Amino acid sequence: MTTDVVQSHEEVVRLATQNSQRYTYGRDGFQVSPGALLTESEVTAAREHAWKVLQGVYETGVAPRTNTGGTDIANHPPYIESQMPQDADNVLREIMATSRMAEWAAEVTGAKRLKVFNFMVMAKYPRSSTKTVVGWHQDRRYFEKIINGRSINLWVALDDVPVELGPLRFVPGSHRWDALYQSGFFEHDTDRQREEIKVPEGQEWTELDSVLPAGWGSVHHTHLLHGSGMNSGDRPRISMLLNYGIDEFTMVPESYFATRHDDLKATPIVYQAA
Repeated sequence: MTTDVVQSHEEVVRLATQNSQRYTYGRDGFQVSPGALLTESEVTAAREHAWKVLQGVYETGVAPRTNTGGTDIANHPPYIESQMPQDADNVLREIMATSRMAEWAAEVTGAKRLKVFNFMVMAKYPRSSTKTVVGWHQDRRYFEKIINGRSINLWVALDDVPVELGPLRFVPGSHRWDALYQSGFFEHDTDRQREEIKVPEGQEWTELDSVLPAGWGSVHHTHLLHGSGMNSGDRPRISMLLNYGIDEFTMVPESYFATRHDDLKATPIVYQAA
């Protein structure tokens, strides 16, 4: 889906504030922060350093686990992401551990302890193709191979993300459908996906484009159906995603993430209730 709508900063703030007051994590499966989780200087630094990593510039001399961007910028795909960029960049490592983000995530979920087990930075290029569309999916499909126990996903905008830049898109309440869908992240034909997703009797399919100002965030449940739209704007959409394990959890032994679990520089405990 494309859009010709161009939303101002003021409109993005208004809509995000409205959504933060209307939707709750327990009932709807996601929640929008009531304001910025990062300061303006933190947003500026995070955006600059995320962009460097995505372009293959690693200040520590250590590469992230993955990077679909890299130094050959002219040949980047429309959507790029880097996993574990905290290995490559000390500024991103420090921002990843910011207590303000973790404290809000703990408040929303009721967590007594939060620990990072994965971190990513991402960019959608503007006016590129429908390949910037992220298909309808549940994170549980992927996380069941990684983590035993509860987890939460925090997505933070490093630019204003109006509707034309392809914000996260949620199906409110779908985490309570008690259904496991096989639709995937990298499927771009969301109309076809929608035809294949069976909505339980008595439930309703509704969609929300979760526009966010820079520095604001949203958390979503691992069972929630979500994706994101195409970037039909005129600038990249840069963001970061933090995956927190809640309270006592373990990593699946065969997974890469189990090898990083005790590396508290890369996967710190960011919240601990008194």
